[in-house]
Amino acid sequence: MCSDSNSNSELPMKPFSELKGMTFHIPYQQRGYKWTVSNVEELLNDLRDFNDSSKKLYCLQPLAVVPLGENKYSVLDGQQRLTTLYLLYVYLCGLSPYAFEYDRDDSDKLSRSECLMNIASIDSKEANENIDFYYIYEAYHRIADVFRQWAKDSCEKGDAKEEEIKKRETALKQSFIQLLEHRKEEKSIQIIWYEVAQDKQYETFRNLNSGKIYLTNTDLIKALFLNRESGLPAIERIEAAATFERMEHEMQNDHFWYMINANELRNGQTRMDFLFNLVSGCKQSDYDIDSRWSFRHYFAKPETGTLSEKWKSVRHTFLRLKDMYDDIYSYHYIGFLTYNSNRNPINRMKELLNLNEQHPHSQFICKLKEKIKPILNNKNHEHIKDYRYDTSDKKDLRQLFLMHNIETILQRYEQLHENNRTGLEKEYERFPFELLHKQSWDIEHISSNTDSDFRNPEDRKAWLDSVKQDLGDAYLEENVKELEQRYLKDKKHDDFNKLYTAIMRWYDGQTTDAIKNDDPDGKDKMQVGNLTLLDSHTNRSYHNALFPRKRRYVIVTDGLADEKDEFEKSITRLYIPPCTRQVFTKAYNKTNKLSLNVWTQKDADFYVKDMEQKLNFYFENDKNEQQ
Repeated sequence: MCSDSNSNSELPMKPFSELKGMTFHIPYQQRGYKWTVSNVEELLNDLRDFNDSSKKLYCLQPLAVVPLGENKYSVLDGQQRLTTLYLLYVYLCGLSPYAFEYDRDDSDKLSRSECLMNIASIDSKEANENIDFYYIYEAYHRIADVFRQWAKDSCEKGDAKEEEIKKRETALKQSFIQLLEHRKEEKSIQIIWYEVAQDKQYETFRNLNSGKIYLTNTDLIKALFLNRESGLPAIERIEAAATFERMEHEMQNDHFWYMINANELRNGQTRMDFLFNLVSGCKQSDYDIDSRWSFRHYFAKPETGTLSEKWKSVRHTFLRLKDMYDDIYSYHYIGFLTYNSNRNPINRMKELLNLNEQHPHSQFICKLKEKIKPILNNKNHEHIKDYRYDTSDKKDLRQLFLMHNIETILQRYEQLHENNRTGLEKEYERFPFELLHKQSWDIEHISSNTDSDFRNPEDRKAWLDSVKQDLGDAYLEENVKELEQRYLKDKKHDDFNKLYTAIMRWYDGQTTDAIKNDDPDGKDKMQVGNLTLLDSHTNRSYHNALFPRKRRYVIVTDGLADEKDEFEKSITRLYIPPCTRQVFTKAYNKTNKLSLNVWTQKDADFYVKDMEQKLNFYFENDKNEQQ
């Protein structure tokens, strides 16, 4: 905001009132309207402060335009502010101050210009059909909400009548209308007005926006390709505009993104930059220092090739990434490698793209699996049974269970794909790698470890109640009842620990095949056959519950719930990996002697046997022993 007219007398200024009747053309390279309600509120608060001050001029940041004739201009910069002022005027006056035209409008649907003209009557359902409409709709209604709240706040009594509130709101609206209608020499809202010749528009676009964080590397490259005067030839530009939008949409697909990159983006970086960095040869270290490296050092330099050649490289690289994503095998193996080596994603993906180009599909998949083998079968884990809770790093255990889930999905798909009756042409399931980053994951003991971590009386009571419900009449064992009465008398933590230990020992002793804690260290429960991958929320929700309670939690969390049951209704629905689901539904034990009340050693042995079968490629020693 400029403070007053004296300090800005040499700037090319235009009051808002002089924009009325103009038509503003929004070209392809411009992003859609993306101001949030916070941005809108900030502008409105600034305008109100100015309205209450003695200053005569409120000047907005530059509006850079290219004259197109007949009071019509192409907008190079300033679309967000221009649109917000339009919405403000429509709310205040019920009229459109000027018109918009969009290159991106689809004539078969409600256009962006029609959305703006009819914003007061558009409902939320229509607004949600297009991301631009959504932001426009939200901004317009936030303006109305702000004026309403200002009117309420200005009333002396907190319980002012509706008539008084409307009167105050009308007065506020009238004062803002004057700011928008006043001429240059009056107290008014004005805009720094830059008119740019058509042959200078791209150069101006670069210079004007080079220091703005919100104008990203992707914005600059998009403008470079889609600029009418200095961009791609007309036929290529039309095709590129549509393809660019599809690329941006696909890169926002978390399934796709977390296959190729697990790094968090920093301020000013975008997902599309990853594609441009691959094409331009940008290093991760250069990108971390300068997010616009690929624009400055490759795309904007004529000596590195023509724009047509660069666009073809971008499109070709994207299509190769998309092909790898569409293939269920490369999706999972690349996703696993990405999850386990996210330090330099650009270099890693360059290597995989080269590998993909050099080999046919079957060989490429084998190469990916060869890269995975040393991650799983290392000096500490030559056999699957070498993995243990007490000796293995938790990351190593997550990698093992992740690959078990991946191979379970892939082998199931392969069986269905080859079956003449099903003949699946497309995959039926994908592991969601994005959840490995969005959720916290634990290595869970299937049969609970005996260490009690119930630190408050509420947790202890909840656990005891669940045990009584799960065990029913069996809970009446005398030794347990005596310890319970002692604990309930004074609620001492030490007494609870004794009760907990007694219950767990008694519970383990109900079957001769149970995974037990006979030795002081409880090493039997540390074996890989008693471990699985589970999100930390579900894991910690049931603490050290007995197997029946865990089983119920997992099944309900996975989505199979009775919404009339208060307990099940309270459980959060989350993703349960397929192998974890099969553990708690006892799917690995195919005998007719099953106990749903305890995780047995036979269950664990069948579980490990499935791991060895699914992962035999990665553990040659296990494979040879089986033969």
